[in-house]
Amino acid sequence: MASSMMWEVGHRVWLLDAGQWLPASITAVTVTDVSFASAYGRNATHPRSKLTHDMVMPMHHTSAEGVEDMAVLGDLHEAAILYNIQQRYCKDKIYTYIGSIISAMNPYKAVNFLYGDDVIKTYMNRQLGELPPHIYAIANEVYVSMWKMGQNQCVLISGESGAGKTESTKFILSYLSSMSQMKMAGDRQSNLSVEAAILESSPILESFGNAKTVYNNNSSRFGKFIQLNFAEGGNIQGGKISDYLLEKNRVVRQNPMERNYHIFYAMIAGTTPEEKAFLKLGTPESYYYLNQSGCVSDPTINDVQDFSKVRSAFLVMKLSAQQIMDLLGVVSAILHIGNITFVTAAGAQISDRSVLDIASNLLGLDMFAFGDALTQRRMVLRGEEITTPLSLEQACDSRDSVCMSLYSNAFRWILDRINDRLQGKENFKFVGVLDIFGFENFEVNRFEQFNINFANEKLQEYFNKHIFSLEQHEYTKEGINWADIEWVDNAECLDLVERKLGILDLLNEESKFPKGTDKSLLEKLHSNHKDNAFYVKPKVNNNKFGIRHYAGDVFYEVTGMLEKNRDTFRDDMLKVLKDSKSDFVYDLFEYMQFSEQGAGGA
Repeated sequence: MASSMMWEVGHRVWLLDAGQWLPASITAVTVTDVSFASAYGRNATHPRSKLTHDMVMPMHHTSAEGVEDMAVLGDLHEAAILYNIQQRYCKDKIYTYIGSIISAMNPYKAVNFLYGDDVIKTYMNRQLGELPPHIYAIANEVYVSMWKMGQNQCVLISGESGAGKTESTKFILSYLSSMSQMKMAGDRQSNLSVEAAILESSPILESFGNAKTVYNNNSSRFGKFIQLNFAEGGNIQGGKISDYLLEKNRVVRQNPMERNYHIFYAMIAGTTPEEKAFLKLGTPESYYYLNQSGCVSDPTINDVQDFSKVRSAFLVMKLSAQQIMDLLGVVSAILHIGNITFVTAAGAQISDRSVLDIASNLLGLDMFAFGDALTQRRMVLRGEEITTPLSLEQACDSRDSVCMSLYSNAFRWILDRINDRLQGKENFKFVGVLDIFGFENFEVNRFEQFNINFANEKLQEYFNKHIFSLEQHEYTKEGINWADIEWVDNAECLDLVERKLGILDLLNEESKFPKGTDKSLLEKLHSNHKDNAFYVKPKVNNNKFGIRHYAGDVFYEVTGMLEKNRDTFRDDMLKVLKDSKSDFVYDLFEYMQFSEQGAGGA
């Protein structure tokens, strides 16, 4: 086909360059050669005799002009999709449809004209595709479909880390809240109370559940499913938020140039002098849990302003002043506990007990019992209690373990208070919004990234099943002539992780063995899966294994996987926390049960 093309200057074509199709224009034509300029700034000249269809193709006018819905693109290949998105992105048109799916590109800047009450009103009760692509149009479609179909609806927000999922979730909630207010224009009081709680939950959850990573300054380190319960009148009458996979390990360690959870820095920056004195707060640089990564601040993050938003949101959630200070006391205590260091003297000993004293007072704990729990292990053997000193490494693990548990339980308490505030009737239909971790591939990927990417792999399976398999089944069922679409089935990748003696099975099995180590786990993974097409064994021995995910190959560091998977919390430490004089701290651990060995067990 290329040999018979009309070689005219200005014609738009697809040019194969270095194995990639590029959008290009013909810039010059001679008897022997044709010159091209790609839209991405690369120029090339080729002999006319060698320009085959495998090297150059005419560009369909839809690709040249760009479209709002890529389902109507005349060129159906990856290069056409990327070029269409790129053209729109350069014009601040960050939203593009793919049928009923919307693609959102993070502009990494404020695009104020895209949002607000006036824009929301523009999209209310309009057909999908009637107006330019927008996240509000998707929210409207969900709301209308709930009534039209008489069924619960769900919005699935997916994408890699930094793609803008959290912001998209907030725009969906904002739109649905506005629809609710419109339906209850004559009776707003109780309705607005629930809507305000839904919207004000975001600053709290972001502060306690988000952090700066190398890819994203406001990365969600937990997944959430938000359920909005609607009344027959069309207004929101209640809701519930469920969380998934809080990254507890971030509390005690972060990758280089990342930060801990926002709340730590916001609390230090935004509390009053009196509150700082009560909480014994210093600077971020003075805390090991904050200074170890080399990053304590970011020019794009206003910690003082963020804390002000959190404080206001606490009031909307109807938290008392005492509850707020109790919560901040736990957050502050975590920082102080992180500064506890140990020396060796017939086992680990706390080097500076003044830090222990501060943390104990904030948590209402007996300082001596808390210190013993950090440095000793109590066991009951044949009815007799035995105390064994911990090594330095074990004492550090004990310190980090209690901090991770304190934080995760405080996070759960916050979520329970938010859900108490959102509680309402569930007698009609609901709209669900799923906002979960994006796919991650860092320089060093650990147990957390393994879980995050596994969850994304499961979401991709769901997407494949419903967008490809079920749709094509419906076409066949209805006798519609259509061309079979090839798509990547990730079932084998999931099988590698989930099946018997798969990665999860071997991880759990090795975690149960007292003598199981990260090295023995890696050896079993290599032995069982080295011939699997979706398993990658590194060419060098570097304590890693790889998985061929739908989004690309990722290598995982095995060091620390067993300990994180065991997620052990000793009974003697639990007893100390349950004996706290603080009702708040006691409530955080009330639901946790002692092991079968009892309060004196290991």
